[in-house]
Amino acid sequence: MRMMLGAGLLAVAMGATAVSKEAEPVRFHANARVELDAHGVPRQVQVNEKLPPAIRSVVEQQVMQWRFEPAQVNGVAMAGVTHVFLDACLAPLPGDGMSVAMNYRHHGPGYASGAPLLSPPRFPPSAARYNQEGSFRVVAQIGEDGRAKIASVETVSGSLKPFEQALRDWVTSMRYLPEEVDGKPIATRVVYPVAFSLPNVSIKQLREEQRDAARQSAECQAAVGESKDPQRPVVLDSPFKLKEAG
Repeated sequence: MRMMLGAGLLAVAMGATAVSKEAEPVRFHANARVELDAHGVPRQVQVNEKLPPAIRSVVEQQVMQWRFEPAQVNGVAMAGVTHVFLDACLAPLPGDGMSVAMNYRHHGPGYASGAPLLSPPRFPPSAARYNQEGSFRVVAQIGEDGRAKIASVETVSGSLKPFEQALRDWVTSMRYLPEEVDGKPIATRVVYPVAFSLPNVSIKQLREEQRDAARQSAECQAAVGESKDPQRPVVLDSPFKLKEAG
């Protein structure tokens, strides 16, 4: 599913202990477990506990306004559980305030680690030695037990052979928190665009470019605009469809 929706931009009061007045805009990712009633309305949102309390509160308020099409079982709408992922950004306001910009990224099964992003696969040393690169579209089958396996791999560029084992090891090492329908976990397929690219810029240069990009927009427009992240997962068959983001 490639639905992208508008995001909310909220201002929250945060004390000087949370962030300094000289702080620059900071982009980050957020995730939450969402319990939905049979109408697709969130009834409980559990935001990643690693985020500061003030940010968790803002994310919870935002996601509670979302509306989903509920799962259907034999034509009957059911309550369930999904996991949502967002791009977000903090930008300083005059005084002690911060603006928090958030944009829907995707929803589906969560990660057992609780992380808001999945760590990329390991670059095979043999491929790096011969300057080999490649990009692929990996479809992972997520079982009801939270384990994953490769359903298919499509080569977008390069050759699959140098990277095939790394992709298989990566997918089978994943552990998920499956979505639930009527209290039961369900299987799901997720598409992961994966690119094995050798770095052509230094880490210092990359960090400077990221900092400059954030500084150029006081309101972190990169976070609230449509996501153009080529590595964004796409969940193919979640029983829940996002209709509206508040």
